[in-house]
Amino acid sequence: MNTTNKLIPVVYGAFTMTAIYIMPVLNLINVFCCAGILLGGFTGVYIYKKQLIKSGSTLNAKDGGMIGLLSGFLSAIIVSVFGVMISLFSQSNPVLEFLNTLQDAGITIPDEMNVHLESISNDFNQKGYSLTFILISFISNIIIFPLFGFIGALIGVSVLNKNTSRQN
Repeated sequence: MNTTNKLIPVVYGAFTMTAIYIMPVLNLINVFCCAGILLGGFTGVYIYKKQLIKSGSTLNAKDGGMIGLLSGFLSAIIVSVFGVMISLFSQSNPVLEFLNTLQDAGITIPDEMNVHLESISNDFNQKGYSLTFILISFISNIIIFPLFGFIGALIGVSVLNKNTSRQN
């Protein structure tokens, strides 16, 4: 039975995901199929693999996937809280900026969607935040981060186990 600690690899994975997602310019790596989130899952598995080498155990897909999944959940919560804090202290209205960007690009949106976006924009103008925007962001983060963290961890398990079999 494997008794190594999974908390440290989960924290490393979540830290990697969060740092890449939050840091300006560095966050552009996520344009490539959420590569920063994948890298976070891979990082967690890499740290876990280093622990396993010390204990003489082997890395399996179940443990690696769980590390990626938990790293994604933790990072999604941190990123969501960070996003709320930024929106509370920022004077900008992200919905209005989004609508202006669409208009500048010549993209038209359906009237039904425009009504909802204007409602969210009015919330930002009146309160400085929008509960709808926060919930949509949180729900999308809580789906995307664990999913891609899991995939990155499975890639990490595959790569790291392949490297181990070459060395033997």
